[in-house]
Amino acid sequence: MKEKSKNAARTRREKENSEFYELAKLLPLPSAITSQLDKASIIRLTTSYLKMRVVFPEGLGEAWGHSSRTSSLDNVSRELGSHLLQTLDGFIFVVAPDGKIMYISETASVHLGLSQVELTGNSIFEYIHPADHDEMTAVLTAHQPYHSHFVQEYEIERSFFLRMKCVLAKRNAGLTCGGYKVIHCSGYLKIRQYSLDMSPFDGCYQNVGLVAVGHSLPPSAVTEIKLHSNMFMFRASLDMKLIFLDSRVAELTGYEPQDLIEKTLYHHVHGCDTFHLRCAHHLLLVKGQVTTKYYRFLAKHGGWVWVQSYATIVHNSRSSRPHCIVSVNYVLTETEYKGLQLSLDQVTATKPSFSYANSTPAIVDNRKGNKSRLNRTKSKSRTSPYPQYSGFQTERSESDHDSQWGGSPLTDTASPQLLEHAEGSHTQSHDVSCAYRQYSDRSGLCYGFTLDHSRLTEER
Repeated sequence: MKEKSKNAARTRREKENSEFYELAKLLPLPSAITSQLDKASIIRLTTSYLKMRVVFPEGLGEAWGHSSRTSSLDNVSRELGSHLLQTLDGFIFVVAPDGKIMYISETASVHLGLSQVELTGNSIFEYIHPADHDEMTAVLTAHQPYHSHFVQEYEIERSFFLRMKCVLAKRNAGLTCGGYKVIHCSGYLKIRQYSLDMSPFDGCYQNVGLVAVGHSLPPSAVTEIKLHSNMFMFRASLDMKLIFLDSRVAELTGYEPQDLIEKTLYHHVHGCDTFHLRCAHHLLLVKGQVTTKYYRFLAKHGGWVWVQSYATIVHNSRSSRPHCIVSVNYVLTETEYKGLQLSLDQVTATKPSFSYANSTPAIVDNRKGNKSRLNRTKSKSRTSPYPQYSGFQTERSESDHDSQWGGSPLTDTASPQLLEHAEGSHTQSHDVSCAYRQYSDRSGLCYGFTLDHSRLTEER
């Protein structure tokens, strides 16, 4: 009786192992990996694969169970996909709404030292810094948009920074802190509507997953980055006060390094972009590394250049405390809208070569003018967002709505700034053009204007 029981148990185990072996062969993984999997890993990976089929019902080609109709095109697509992963300098991952990793590319091992099999099917919260759990939860949370019942499926863009666990050797890990590495993640939430029987417009929207790409920050150590002709580097204190700049900044922005030292970076950034820069600064202080959004760095002779910065906090080797900020900055464009003056530094650095219809040369030439005369000219210039256009009317014309002067995305609602010259200052002259400026219209911050002097003279 015992012998029969043992034989039955042995047969059952053999059948079970055979079924698990057949199930493992169905997974879209190399046979060298599937042959080494235990039963728990096979179940975990199979569950993740089935969840992925919910996110991508049509599959992802032959590797996901779809046979190819045109083999030549599919072979090219498959080779292209593998080459893209190799050149991505990052890894792709798909996360379920509950945080389970449904898929992650094998290139994650290059950046984190964790294998694809180890990560797939486990919760992403096990591999990120505890202080980033709330942020990750917010990223995975979707809100139903207005009039969403007209859309069957839509995507919500996501861009965030995570400190992920890194087990690479120190010489290969790059910049880490406490065993965590900052990863810049960008992608989208995939939202799909599931129709109900009551009405074709009624249904339930469900977040089916986050699809994102993760990049290490920076791509290599700050000291190993080669500066090209469109790049410059600066070192700043923790409050973004500039301490050192390399000489390339003069070619790219017009400012000499000594013109910028001891001033904050905010001082030379377009007013509409300071909010995004402040958010990046906050992330930098919390997580140690950050990539900024595109922002406008004001040029010395008017206008701006578009810049993106990769910033890192450098710690003191003795005390291990944050010491300073090192930033590598990529200048993405030539100077745009040259001659447009948005800063007092630009006003004092660039002297206009043409006369103004409403200028006051007596006060401009007399740098120590009468205080009462200065106050009178202040009240006249308050309606002009730019000093050279003292006759400018604050009401926006019809042509302004179609103006090509565009602000940066999501920044056109920034509140207007009040810039007031300190009357007791001995370092600046009592120039009417820079004595006092008040922006009564928000459009003056994000849009430029051209003035027809002949039309202005006729109206007068």
